[in-house]
Amino acid sequence: MERKLLQYVSLPRPVMALSDRFGRLPIQGVKKFLMDGYHEANKQGFPTELIKHAFFIREKVVCSPKLHRNDFPMDQKFMFRMSIASVGTTSYSVFQELYDPSTMERLLRSETKLVNVDPETRRPTNLPKLFVEQSSKFKSGDCGLITEIQKDIVPPNNAFRTITRTRYSDMDTNLHVNFAEYYGFCADCASEASQSGYYRHYADDIGRFPVLQTDVTFIRESPSCSNLDVYTWQDTGNVQIIYFAIYLKSDRILLAQFLYDYKASFIASKI
Repeated sequence: MERKLLQYVSLPRPVMALSDRFGRLPIQGVKKFLMDGYHEANKQGFPTELIKHAFFIREKVVCSPKLHRNDFPMDQKFMFRMSIASVGTTSYSVFQELYDPSTMERLLRSETKLVNVDPETRRPTNLPKLFVEQSSKFKSGDCGLITEIQKDIVPPNNAFRTITRTRYSDMDTNLHVNFAEYYGFCADCASEASQSGYYRHYADDIGRFPVLQTDVTFIRESPSCSNLDVYTWQDTGNVQIIYFAIYLKSDRILLAQFLYDYKASFIASKI
C-alpha cells in the first residue's frame, strides 16, 4: 500500500485559556493545544477516528523553550504533522511534530503510545482491521522516541507530597481523568515544591522555567472526585531532572520524569 505521510496543517496560536499565571504556554497547555492537531489530521484521513476507546499508556515529548513564552503574535501560526510510529496487536504509537512556519524550525516532537480498550471490561482488545490497514499509509520512517520501558520510579522517603482532588471537568469521553490533566498535576506539585525551597537551583516558582522533555507512563485510570497523592523529588546528580509519582490510595497511577530548562523564560514587556 502506498505510504501517504500527512501534509503539514496550519494551527493558529494557542488560545489564552491555555496560558498559565505567567501568561505562558505551560506543558499541560501544550498537550491540550496539540489536540487540535488530531482533528485536523482526521480531516486528512488519519485513521485515529476508527479507534473509539484508546487509553494513553506512555508518552515522551521533546520541546523547544520557544514554546514557553508570553508574547506570541496575534497572527502566529504553527505547522503541525502527525504520523504513525508503530502498530501492534492491541496498541499503536503516533508521532506529533510542531514547526515554526517562518523558519521550519521544529519546536516539538512527541511519541504517544495508546492501547485500544474494550469500554465494558476496560481491558486491551485487538485493533480494528480497518485501522491496521489504513495506518500503514501514514507510517513514518523516523526512529521512535520510546525505545524501552521506563525505569521504575519510586518516591524516596524525603519526597515532597501534595494532594490534588480530581474534578468532573478533568474527565474525558473515556470517563476518566484526561491524560493532559496529569501534566498539570505534576507541574502544580513542582511549583509548590520549588516555592517551599525543596529543590536545588529552582528556589523560586519553577513554573517560570520551560519544560524541555517529558517521559510519562500512565498505569491506571483515575475517576472524578478522588484525592490523588502527587510526589516529586529531584535527581541527585542533575538538578534539571524532576521526578513525579501519582497514587490513588495505594494504587500507583502515573510515573513521570520532566527535564526543566536551567534558565527561566524571557518575559516580554506588557504595554
